[in-house]
Amino acid sequence: MFTSEKALVDKLVIDLQEKYDTQYIVRELRGGNNIADVVYTINLDRENIIFNEYFYAYYYFNNVYNKKRVSIKDIQTSNSMIDKKFNNFLNELEKMGYIKIDNNYINPVKKINAITNNFIAVEAKLSDWKTGLKQAYRYKQYANEVYIAISSAHINKVDQDLLKDENIGLMSVSQGKLRIPLKAKKEKVKQLDIQYFIADRFLKHLKLKEKSIS
Repeated sequence: MFTSEKALVDKLVIDLQEKYDTQYIVRELRGGNNIADVVYTINLDRENIIFNEYFYAYYYFNNVYNKKRVSIKDIQTSNSMIDKKFNNFLNELEKMGYIKIDNNYINPVKKINAITNNFIAVEAKLSDWKTGLKQAYRYKQYANEVYIAISSAHINKVDQDLLKDENIGLMSVSQGKLRIPLKAKKEKVKQLDIQYFIADRFLKHLKLKEKSIS
């Protein structure tokens, strides 16, 4: 049916675009040492990229996000270059209206919103669903829903009970319409610093794709 995983992913992307009427799809999105074959969402709630570097997200979510007032000195590191870059980042947040800086204190004004309320990652395999499961599980670090996509010719080999226990969905890809034998339940991501950083990387890919088309 499919001669390569690339051919399967090509068809999967077309199917997702048609099924969910979305162009918010990125292929081969890197998250740490992992690369998800397809990441997509149905809606975008923020279009400006904020977290260009991971340490911005790390320090923001661990030191500012849920606080009422924070001393900049309390979140300084032993690395002056990192501190300088983070201070520049704080100045940008102030310009965007997310915080107010007063006498070296950070006063949060409003929380940075996510780019979407449902971030979905898919690992595609022709038949090796067990390897796909190992890879897909890592995407839970940043995705609200995670799926394995398998050629419909091999879908009966998948242990759907195991996937259900891990809350990983299953997509069946063929030359016909996309089927979803097992729907993943939407979950909250615990590490917002990772999710927001990867999501902004996703947004960056979308903008690059738009630029190449225009």
